[in-house]
Amino acid sequence: MDSRELVAKYPFLTKDYLEDILRNEKRDTCVMVEDYSVNRALGKGENFSSDILRIRIVYKRNHEIDRVQSYILKVALVTEGMAAMLEEYDVFHREIIFYKNILPKIEELLKMTNYQKKLAPSCHRININDPKHFVFEDLAQDGFKAANRKIGLDYRQLELLLEKVAKFHATTSFIYRQNKDIMKHHHYRNVNEEVHHFYTLFRNSMVVCAEMAETWPTTSPTIARKLYDLERTVISKACQVYTVDDSSFNVLNHGDLWVNNVMYKYEESGSPTEAILVDYAISYFGSPGIDLSFLLFTSSSNEVSTDDFDSLVQYYYKHLMEHLQCLGVSSQEVPTLLDIQMEVLRKGFIGVMYSTFLIPLRLIEDTANADLGNLLGSTEEAMHFRRQLFKHPKYQERMEYLLNYYDRKGFLD
Repeated sequence: MDSRELVAKYPFLTKDYLEDILRNEKRDTCVMVEDYSVNRALGKGENFSSDILRIRIVYKRNHEIDRVQSYILKVALVTEGMAAMLEEYDVFHREIIFYKNILPKIEELLKMTNYQKKLAPSCHRININDPKHFVFEDLAQDGFKAANRKIGLDYRQLELLLEKVAKFHATTSFIYRQNKDIMKHHHYRNVNEEVHHFYTLFRNSMVVCAEMAETWPTTSPTIARKLYDLERTVISKACQVYTVDDSSFNVLNHGDLWVNNVMYKYEESGSPTEAILVDYAISYFGSPGIDLSFLLFTSSSNEVSTDDFDSLVQYYYKHLMEHLQCLGVSSQEVPTLLDIQMEVLRKGFIGVMYSTFLIPLRLIEDTANADLGNLLGSTEEAMHFRRQLFKHPKYQERMEYLLNYYDRKGFLD
């Protein structure tokens, strides 16, 4: 779609609407929008639950020369079937609650500890009526760039991200201690017994991975058999992961912590200097092992080893512990590194399950058919898309390596 078609699709995007957002942000009633355009900010295969658009605005303040401002618009899917399905998962409602109630408290506490960096993009407008949408700051204006999904995240990128995740986890754990009610909308389990829409995807991914594993030279037939067996148990195992143990250390998980939901700033040399998280739509209150396994198993580059996983969890723990202490949590209440490593083992199956189809999704070259319909559907087009998805040679390279690790850890049993 070109800019005119996108504006026609979302008729609320008027000059007056954008002028109001700009005036609120700039705190200047003299702002006048001269022109604006709308384009897609992401391609297919990079976001499956919403339209992500970039709005470029040319505006004036008083009699100054023209200035340019851009925003990111996130709009709930309006396709009838997909919209109804995502409504059941409550994704927009959870993100609204996060931005209205939780993020302001996180930012307040971070300032108290003299931490100045942001954990999430600023939100300039939330609309709870259809079409539900957010207007976010455009992080690209501040120098952030999307990570390379095809390569995955290298060791330094993972360190930078895990430092932010540790502060996010520590702060939300502290907030929960003060007010348990604030997380009441984030106890919805992302895999549960009531909502079945993604069951087929999870089961089929295990079967296709098993079929592929049978042909891979370093993968034993035993591992392939275990993957076939997981077709029957993958849902119950995932439901168990999303069951909170109140006696353990719990945090607000980002919930969708993979390469597509992180951006980086870079030095001129290309070295990353800062990470930031986006898309808090399926945040979930529970074990930090969910975020950690999800990230490490789905999004690490091929150069990141399974030994590196332990080192990265240790790096995360260092920042988690330091930030909890900054918030005044007593040493007796701070989890140990062993506690966190055990959480990755207890909850790591979720990373296993998602890695079977998110790794091929991030490797995909042709994204023309990459949408939820083809991931979940039963049409010939959908089935062909899924068959091609799992044939990428780099999928074999990474999954063959990971499957042996998963088996050693007992995740496949």
